[in-house]
Amino acid sequence: MKTKLTLMIIMTAILASCSQKETTITLLETTDTHGRYDEFANDALVIKQMKAELGDRLILLDNGDDLQGTVFQYCSNQDASHPNLTSEFLNYFPYDVATVGNHDIEAGRKVFDRVYSETKMPVLAANVIDETTGEPYFTPYVIIEREGYKVAVLGLLTPYVVTWVPDRLRPGLRFEQLEAAAEKWVKIIQEKEHPDLMVGLFHSGFEPQVQNLPEDHPLGRENATKWVTENVPGFDIIFYGHDHRARAEKLTCTDGNPVYVLNSGNRAQGLAKAEVTLKKGQKPKISVELMPTDGEAIDPDFANMVQPYIDRAEAYQRREVAELPVSISSDDVFNGPCLWVDEIHRCQMETVEAEGIHADISVAAPLSSGKTIEAGMLTVSDFFTWYPFENSLAVMALTGKEVKAFLEYAYEMKSPIYNFDCAAGIMYEVTDKKTMGERIHILSMADGTPFDMEKTYNVVMNSYRSMGGGNHLINGIGWAQEDIKNHVVWQSDRDLRSIFIDWATKKGTLDSEPLNHWRIK
Repeated sequence: MKTKLTLMIIMTAILASCSQKETTITLLETTDTHGRYDEFANDALVIKQMKAELGDRLILLDNGDDLQGTVFQYCSNQDASHPNLTSEFLNYFPYDVATVGNHDIEAGRKVFDRVYSETKMPVLAANVIDETTGEPYFTPYVIIEREGYKVAVLGLLTPYVVTWVPDRLRPGLRFEQLEAAAEKWVKIIQEKEHPDLMVGLFHSGFEPQVQNLPEDHPLGRENATKWVTENVPGFDIIFYGHDHRARAEKLTCTDGNPVYVLNSGNRAQGLAKAEVTLKKGQKPKISVELMPTDGEAIDPDFANMVQPYIDRAEAYQRREVAELPVSISSDDVFNGPCLWVDEIHRCQMETVEAEGIHADISVAAPLSSGKTIEAGMLTVSDFFTWYPFENSLAVMALTGKEVKAFLEYAYEMKSPIYNFDCAAGIMYEVTDKKTMGERIHILSMADGTPFDMEKTYNVVMNSYRSMGGGNHLINGIGWAQEDIKNHVVWQSDRDLRSIFIDWATKKGTLDSEPLNHWRIK
């Protein structure tokens, strides 16, 4: 009996020593593909070759924002008769783990629930909470075991989703501050799992470009990766996305330990790679790099997988919609009223009127610069150029003073062009040479009745703007982010592009003259 016990102890020690031998693993990240799988076949070949070489020693991670960005991804989201293109993409290699992005949430719960039910890997977001249970709606973290070592991957999403995505697209979900969630879950993982490598997979940019809210705001920072890296001990590597800025560098946390941060960029720009050597009792040895994939040969099997989705989308885009009498350009807005924007105004105002809600004023901006649509028969494809995003419609209550403040801010922030909202339903002049606050002079309502600074008006706009996007309501008018929802009168349950296409189809022939409700002096 004693001999058997001794042999068992020896065998256990031998097995333990074998499992603790030094090993090197490679972690590879993609992020913010935005549905550009037609451009991913180069990356796919590199990934396939690395998986063939490294086997289980390769850990493949995706950082979200996959469900919006191309017509064929949009069509796939609407088509439940085929597997979603993003789930096909994630399952192709397959990925080991993925994190949710804000544009994945924006696709709507019906869509992302279906997509993630089709994936073979866990999908993470520890700070997205199911309001019914009080627990994370997605998987908070995952433990990946490789050759006796435990790699913990914690997924987090910027909570600023609530400032861009209407409640109807994310019902029953609460988004908690990323910084606090990082501190909470690192402690849980360390105490429960004792990982050999702690990895963050964050859909949150590196650092704030413009911090519009105080640092003690419940949402914290939109782009919190740098802050977490430097202030939350425990991470060895943080892969991140959201800000579309490729990066691979070493920072130092407050505890003195190095933390490596990586972002592969966006839209199949390349890959972010971390090579990690693990040995029990020693700190991980880590080297990082960005791997551009332009010019590489393609993976034909991946391209063949994507092609049917492209074919179905092209058939959809070829559908004829309406006649456009004259050519239009988005950049014409810089010279005054233009058809590019005024047809959006007409669509917005007539749509809400059809819903039984009177819209006094419409505000809208071109959403892309340098775009032109030629006169002739328009197809669905032209409307993806004209209106590239899946915003919905909203009606908000603004006083006359707030309308003026909104337009003052819009003219000040006219670059980038998607912030340059102009209005219809009122007659106004812009004195270009004056400063912000003194440029906009509102003459009257469009029907000639007086415009009243104290009166409350129904103003129709897209949902991005009505959620605070562009900061017209926050920095322009002065509303607090949490108060914006109190001004919403009505919201559509369909995306604005679909509404626009249906409106144009019914109209048959679009207008040839702008509304001319404003001018630049």
